[in-house]
Amino acid sequence: MRERARVATAEAQYPRNFPNTSLHPRQGGRYMPHPTWQDLYNAALVEFDLAKLSERVEAACQAIHQHRVQKGHTLSAEERKQLDDALRVLFTLMQRAA
Repeated sequence: MRERARVATAEAQYPRNFPNTSLHPRQGGRYMPHPTWQDLYNAALVEFDLAKLSERVEAACQAIHQHRVQKGHTLSAEERKQLDDALRVLFTLMQRAA
């Protein structure tokens, strides 16, 4: 539950990186209460503010972990590789930002 709150918080804090979403069902765009791990990953990749970068990377990593747990053994080899590659990029991003 705590992880979901952090993911939802990232969307609320960074609405400009979720252009097709809305926290309010009656506003423009489609309603999406929780961004996907890909949304959070992309938001981390385009973050230029180093003060916010670690929070974005953490939110993306948690969303990736949550996705893995939810999918369990049904993850295909291609999906596992995609998740592993995304985590590798996020960790490299944090190392270079430090």
